[in-house]
Amino acid sequence: MSRKVAIVTGGASGIGLATCKRFADLGWNVISADLSHTSGDTAPEPDTRTVGVRVDVTDEGDIRRLRDVAEKLFGRVDTVVTSAGTADNAPIRHTTPDRFRRTLELNLVSTFAVVREFVDLLAGDGGGSVVTIASVSGLRGSVDRAAYSASKGGVVALTTQLAIELAGEGIRVNCVAPGSTLTPLASRAQSPEMQSAILQSIPLSRYAEPAEIAEVVTFVAGPGAGFVTGQTWTVDGGQSMTAGWNLAKERHDS
Repeated sequence: MSRKVAIVTGGASGIGLATCKRFADLGWNVISADLSHTSGDTAPEPDTRTVGVRVDVTDEGDIRRLRDVAEKLFGRVDTVVTSAGTADNAPIRHTTPDRFRRTLELNLVSTFAVVREFVDLLAGDGGGSVVTIASVSGLRGSVDRAAYSASKGGVVALTTQLAIELAGEGIRVNCVAPGSTLTPLASRAQSPEMQSAILQSIPLSRYAEPAEIAEVVTFVAGPGAGFVTGQTWTVDGGQSMTAGWNLAKERHDS
């Protein structure tokens, strides 16, 4: 039997990288699509069959080329994970309309564009799966995250819509909504003040490791979740059960 094939956008770091590694450990062929890859396409690694492709997920031409690479190398795609995105933390007064649009373009529009490009390949061989990546910030409000929360809330809604529309073709679409996770993106986007406030909002009292999110992503993508679609899987240490973090309190206490 041919090895299953996973496409992971944002696969060069953080949750995307951990997801690529987990799929490879499970015996899948993996294409990591990321703007950080230094060249066009890299040859598959002998043991893991992992391929890196330089892709800008806001560029439709790049997304089409990614599809062509997948079809040429493997002739099939079994799952697409849309992990590429950005975190933009700013108060509403500092979030210009252009900045807001840019965040939606990277987090929401690109998710739609990538899934749309792979529908035909996913529908082959009885259907595949899609796992979108949202955030607990897409499920409830978060301080200083107007653009980010809106974009990730859009990903949750888009997931439900795509699940309904694509079910007839055997394609399952689910969403994983991580809580605060130890990624390079989070480190760049969150000040020490914000990290301290966030940590106080997590009942398990720690950030997630990217590998913990990847475990859930690969399960939802695989056959073990074969009768699951249109769902949002929250992986957040209980963070979404709380009222969120309070930067004003953190500033007062400090």
